[in-house]
Amino acid sequence: MENWFTPTRPKVDTVFINEESAEVPGQKELKSYSDAYLYSKYPMYSKKLTDAIMQDPMIDKSTTAFADVEHEIKRTRVSDGLVRILKSPNTVLLDCDDPLPKAFKVFCARDFRSPDKRVKVFIDCSGVITKAKTSAALIVDEMKLVSYLVDAAVCMVYHKQYSKIQKQTSIVVGATTCFAKCFTFVIDYITKVSIQETSKAKVLYLSAMYFLQGVMGFDDEKSHPIAKKIAEISDREADMLNLLMDKASSVKNVSKRDTDPYDNIKSFVEALREVMHFNAHTVTLDTVVERWMTQYGVGTVLGMEYFPAFSAMMTDCYNGSYLNNQRSIEAVCKVDMVKYAKDIISMIDSIA
Repeated sequence: MENWFTPTRPKVDTVFINEESAEVPGQKELKSYSDAYLYSKYPMYSKKLTDAIMQDPMIDKSTTAFADVEHEIKRTRVSDGLVRILKSPNTVLLDCDDPLPKAFKVFCARDFRSPDKRVKVFIDCSGVITKAKTSAALIVDEMKLVSYLVDAAVCMVYHKQYSKIQKQTSIVVGATTCFAKCFTFVIDYITKVSIQETSKAKVLYLSAMYFLQGVMGFDDEKSHPIAKKIAEISDREADMLNLLMDKASSVKNVSKRDTDPYDNIKSFVEALREVMHFNAHTVTLDTVVERWMTQYGVGTVLGMEYFPAFSAMMTDCYNGSYLNNQRSIEAVCKVDMVKYAKDIISMIDSIA
């Protein structure tokens, strides 16, 4: 675990990092938190995270009492690799004086307090690992900590060895299926698109395409077959939707990045609205984001643009930690969530 979990040659992007990863055919540039449109709308996030890294106390993992924390994680039997992640010097457990927002309980960043300023994964353990009132013992909410450790592993793999995720078809298809179902459910709530099965299939396809290209970073050639299979539409229907999306996002005198319908959640919602002929006042970025947070939980909002955040949404649900609106996620994703989470944990086991 320590071999792959040790960051090398970090590229700093404000707080978050984009590490070099093994090249994968059909792969676009790796996205970080700070590339997310929604993250850019709230500059206070960066300050909160920097303050946590620089100022908040760290939990000492060398104490006798911490052995009880390790024991609790072992006892859950979720994954043997989680104990190694917990003990790794590249996992920093913060006891935040002011708990971080739910969307940022686990994040990768450069450790400004360490002499070498290596990139590490930070976990806000406030309320999860606490000191007993009458002794030196530590009290652990083991299922929440298990969820955070799984999230930490995915976050570090994403930034360090993303090819391990992209090359596993079951993980790619599982994550895309879950996202397409989650996003389509939100659109259906707003527009009742499921009244016509053909319209629902179109939204499923376009949602899958957005996730594959805008979130996972695949190109057209890699994305099309997966999205078509998930939505169960024909080649002709898919080609027509691709053409309409390109047309909807074509704007004169702007850069190519600005015309990509899958560049970020804002450009996707706008292009989707035009292709599907949704009411411009009903389907807006604000209404979609608000419904997503209401349906799945406020801590899941960046899952709309950043792969580790969406993965956490699924694995937290599977682990039964009730960090988000677990019952809603279960109802929408069903067995696809379970299969995806098992595949992710299996990947962690193989690495650890």
